[in-house]
Amino acid sequence: MMSLWVGVALLSMLALGFVFWPLVRYGKQQNGQSSEVVAERLAENVRLFHEHIAELEVQLSAGRIDQEQFAQLKLEQERALLDDEADIRAAQQNRTMGAGIKTLSAIAVLIVAISWGLYQQLGSSADVEIRLAQELKQELDNADYQAGRNPDPVRAREMVRLIQARLADEPEQLQYWFFLARMHMDLNDFAQAVNAYQQVLQRDSSSAMIMAELAQAMFLRDGNKMSPPISDLVEKVLKVEPDNTTALGLAGIDAFGKKDYVGAIKYWEHTVKLTGQDSPGSQALISGIERAATLYFAEGGTEASLAAARAGRQLSVNVSLAEGVDANPDQIVFIYARTWQGAKMPLAITRVAVSELPKQVVLTEAMAMTPAMSLGSVDSIEVIARISQDGTATAKAGDWQGSFGPVDMKSIPSDLNVTIDQKVAQ
Repeated sequence: MMSLWVGVALLSMLALGFVFWPLVRYGKQQNGQSSEVVAERLAENVRLFHEHIAELEVQLSAGRIDQEQFAQLKLEQERALLDDEADIRAAQQNRTMGAGIKTLSAIAVLIVAISWGLYQQLGSSADVEIRLAQELKQELDNADYQAGRNPDPVRAREMVRLIQARLADEPEQLQYWFFLARMHMDLNDFAQAVNAYQQVLQRDSSSAMIMAELAQAMFLRDGNKMSPPISDLVEKVLKVEPDNTTALGLAGIDAFGKKDYVGAIKYWEHTVKLTGQDSPGSQALISGIERAATLYFAEGGTEASLAAARAGRQLSVNVSLAEGVDANPDQIVFIYARTWQGAKMPLAITRVAVSELPKQVVLTEAMAMTPAMSLGSVDSIEVIARISQDGTATAKAGDWQGSFGPVDMKSIPSDLNVTIDQKVAQ
């Protein structure tokens, strides 16, 4: 912060230098005169004028000049006297330059003071101070982590103080509310973190990330206990962002608390898949998965039933190729289910080679791209088998495909037949 004010001071001095240097230089070139000196010069000029006139009168009396010449020369002397007086008066006015410089100096100081005050009210010095403090905190925290120490909480408290002071002046600064919530989380002040996250959510009600972090803060504030408001937030998050790991972890905890051990295992397994098994959080989730499986078996479950439960809803699909379909044996066939007359994102998907057709494939919930959008999340589906020309899952003109639907997921047929016989137009 000090570097900012030093820079402002240096720039102000430079600007004032551009203004005052010409004035000072010009003032030094002038020979300012006092009123007494001016009076003496005027008196001397008048004396010399009278002497010249007296000489002209002598010449006129002696006949060396006539009356017309006398009048002309006298007029020239009078003009010279007036010109000298004007020059002397102008020189006297130059003496006021010092007073002008003083006035200008006072105005310059006043402008700087006003500018300073306006910047304090309207400027971003507080934002600069917060940014610099944040950078310093991050640097020192990283040094603590590398040394195997926990970061000093004093830094987070200082950040809280700075942000709260800024929010007192600018309460609509959404990013500062979010930053404040994060600082309170670092300090384990979960109640204040909840309040800050709620302020963010009031200004950005559609942010799934904020909803997930708010749910986490509420969970920690309540002593690691789920509640209906937390569950509602988690459900909203997973509808918007099915891969949000914070919400998935909480959803697993909620399912575990309700003794839905299979549900907990599904949520946590998907979280581990997203974060990687080597991450610190994943190790805790893997332990939770093992604990949930143990409790499931203790209640009479078996390996086979757990595997089936993990798979969830499933359906068998017989895929075949119609006569006349132009396809290479090594081309890929995508077989997938999607919501009937709804979103085009697959609920379950697999692939085989054209050379393997005809073939029976089984689509399960485990094949879902996200847990929130699986065969278990809808009531009616459509099954599609499509030969891809370029190996990508996106349909393109010239692909061959077949479909079957709608399929009622509450009464799934034992076998479904899909024949690839239609060419995709566009």
